Amino acid sequence: MINVMLVDDELLEREGLKLMLSKNRSGFEVIAEAQNGKEAVDLAIAKKPDLIFMDIKMPQLDGLKAIQKILEVYPNTKCVMVSAFDTFDYARQAMKVGIKEYLLKPSKVSEVLEAFDRMVEEIEKERKQGNEMLEINHRLERFNSFIEMEFIVSLLLDHVHDFGKEDWNEWLNLEQKQGFIVVFSFDSNKLHPKRQERSEWYRVLKKTLHNQEYPCLVGPLTGIQVPTLVLLNHEEEDNLKMRQEFAGSIIHKVKNQLNDCRLVAGIGTVVTDVHQFSRSYEEAVYALELVYHHKSASYMAYSSHLKQRRTELIPFEVEKELVNAVKKGDMQKGLQLFDTYFHHIYQASDSKVEIMKKSMGNFFIVLTRSMKEFGFDEDVQMSFDQLETSIQIKERAKSHLLVIIERLRDWRMNGVDSLILQAKEYIDHHYNKTVMLEEVAEKIGLSSYYLSKLFKEKFEVTFIEYITNIRIQKAKDLLLGGKTPLKEIAMNIGYKDPNYFSRVFKKETGLSPSEYRSKYQS
Repeated sequence: MINVMLVDDELLEREGLKLMLSKNRSGFEVIAEAQNGKEAVDLAIAKKPDLIFMDIKMPQLDGLKAIQKILEVYPNTKCVMVSAFDTFDYARQAMKVGIKEYLLKPSKVSEVLEAFDRMVEEIEKERKQGNEMLEINHRLERFNSFIEMEFIVSLLLDHVHDFGKEDWNEWLNLEQKQGFIVVFSFDSNKLHPKRQERSEWYRVLKKTLHNQEYPCLVGPLTGIQVPTLVLLNHEEEDNLKMRQEFAGSIIHKVKNQLNDCRLVAGIGTVVTDVHQFSRSYEEAVYALELVYHHKSASYMAYSSHLKQRRTELIPFEVEKELVNAVKKGDMQKGLQLFDTYFHHIYQASDSKVEIMKKSMGNFFIVLTRSMKEFGFDEDVQMSFDQLETSIQIKERAKSHLLVIIERLRDWRMNGVDSLILQAKEYIDHHYNKTVMLEEVAEKIGLSSYYLSKLFKEKFEVTFIEYITNIRIQKAKDLLLGGKTPLKEIAMNIGYKDPNYFSRVFKKETGLSPSEYRSKYQS
């Protein structure tokens, strides 16, 4: 659609132009009309027409001056000048301000249409070029974003050396730059935030980072964490306050835009060389670990003082907590505990890669054994033999842990739920016999411990409470359905001792079986 504006101090002229166009052309709309130059400028700025038919001689402000003012604001607006004076001076002035079409009054229909068609063709050509440029820019933005992520991932995996400084600088302008890593993390009360939620959190954070004063390279969303490289000029010193204020301002800006979560951050020190950025990343993770253990904190910046203050945790206890978090499908807590656990392994191994490989391999053996006890039969062990650095080991293990948590979550939803329902059905059909937890667990292939735990999670009552409830409900039906003796009722619902049945019934209902029958039987 082409938006047209007609400007002439004579109403009859405007109506004539409108009639010529409407009878012979489509795909346009007259969005504004003006009867003098001043009104034309105001309307054009407000309405943004694509094409203006402008009379030259008008009161208050002539057409040429009006067009000059409009083109200062909207330089791509097209204009056809209309004049009753066939003078070279007018035509020269019109060309000077960039007007290509000049019509003499009274204008022939064919001349008006030809001028209109030439302007429309030019407008559509520019629109097409503009759309193509937008598409190219959009693709470049996406490609640059990909390059940024590739650099950050290479940084975390210690693969930056695979490309020379010149290669990275060509795309990322790292010349004369230093920087520090901030690892942002989304802290949510949800056990397993949905992918769409995490994607929206990431979008908000990324937009905020790109809109602040320091250039940033934003890494991919890994689980709940986003590693970010903040670039500084070489003359800027490592200022602890500046690093803290940067993280604090980002957290403050996104605070009201994140639903059901808060943003926290660990901050590394400033490094001056691209190959040192992995060190800043390790420091940021180290600082973030402390944030996890200090719920009142939103961010912490790495410093020697921070390192000295850190309270050491017992690796065995951390491993135990980590395994439990994985089994629950708690991705957020699992990733937080993994960072803590890996740091202990890193320290205990004295930075020796071979020892770290063996320790992480052993962890996944322990996890596999624990999952099998849980009833999850997949082998989740993995090998780290081909890896060369501590960062590669850590990121590989973390990725594998995420896959395990995801698989376990699916299994719990599609596999464990089915098993727990089987257990419930077994109780429903065998409540009149002696039903033992171990017996049901063996039937469905879970350990008695996990059956008890998962049954409570699923139905919000314990295994014993459920059996008792179903037996009491059946007893009520039998008490009100006839004159069946209490001893026989007790035997029919799984109690061998009538006296024990009576005590349980009164505890659950507040009445003895006889009192219940007397009160409610009609």
